[in-house]
Amino acid sequence: MRWNERGFTLIEMLVVVALLAIIMIGLLNLLDTSSKISVVETELADTQENVRFAAYHIMRTARMMGSAALPIAANIGGNDVWMAAALVSNASGTLSSDLGSFTVAPGSDVLGLRGFFEIAPMFTDPNNVSSSAVIINESNAGRVINTGISQIDIDSDGNPEGLKGRGIFFIGKMDQREYAVGQISADATLTGTAPDRVLTLSYAAGSTHWSDLNQAGTTFPPDFDVYRVGILDSYTYYVDPDFTLQRLRADGSTGGGTSEPVAINIGSLQVAFGVDANNNAIIELGEWLSNPSVADVSDNPVLSMRITVLGRTGREVPDWVEPAATFQVEDMDMSAVSRFAKWRRIQVEAALRNYLF
Repeated sequence: MRWNERGFTLIEMLVVVALLAIIMIGLLNLLDTSSKISVVETELADTQENVRFAAYHIMRTARMMGSAALPIAANIGGNDVWMAAALVSNASGTLSSDLGSFTVAPGSDVLGLRGFFEIAPMFTDPNNVSSSAVIINESNAGRVINTGISQIDIDSDGNPEGLKGRGIFFIGKMDQREYAVGQISADATLTGTAPDRVLTLSYAAGSTHWSDLNQAGTTFPPDFDVYRVGILDSYTYYVDPDFTLQRLRADGSTGGGTSEPVAINIGSLQVAFGVDANNNAIIELGEWLSNPSVADVSDNPVLSMRITVLGRTGREVPDWVEPAATFQVEDMDMSAVSRFAKWRRIQVEAALRNYLF
């Protein structure tokens, strides 16, 4: 027999268990840290995608805003008035508009745009325009001339929907900048079958949201020959306190506006107008205005818009402070945002093609 064989003592077993516990705690902490990093990086990747989508969405809309007839801003009756666009720099709290009230996250701009974003302007014959209605033919001599009719939402009964209460824009001779703005006053009618349908729009002067876009001296109904008719859209972009980029859309059915989410995890929107103050057709460094007055825009050509969207992770990140350089854009108030989340930003420029020539 081998009398010198023996097992582990209790103390040795306790030491081993303690060592294993320490190792397991370390591994669990490592896994927990890795999991948190993975969650943050996933959120950051999603944020980057949201920022990119939001920036290009607004840029696309800005490119289409207004028309050659509708100015971005103008002096009407001695007052400078926003028309195809509007900008409130570094807004916060609850703002009121003729489309309703909405709440803005601190340190974010509010951008309003008007234009033909959903339905292309349509041709008409001046003889088809009465004092209260306009008739628009889809085709002429067997050829489709108004693709805008196919862009109108149709209900289950085959009737146009969503047009009543929206703006209607009459265009006369372009070289004379003839235009008038009113409001669609009744449900539209659509008769016939494609591609030979006939759209009838009833209209009136309507609410000030639309009628205030008329130049001083404009008569309504229009007293000029109308050759094109457009259905105006009005969008207001803002960031709400829940870090969602919203689009307040003029809603014909309510006469006000409906907020529609565009992208989540957006912390701030910053906008600057490229104002060609010296009329050399080039936007120079000092001609980018992040807080322009209406007079700045109405008195000078505006050729471009610079749009910066800043996104942030939905949660704050421990032991992280976002570098100040991230927020050094336009006239952004850095003190209004949390630097303890991780941020991403993208900046794009939109050439305002309706105002380049």
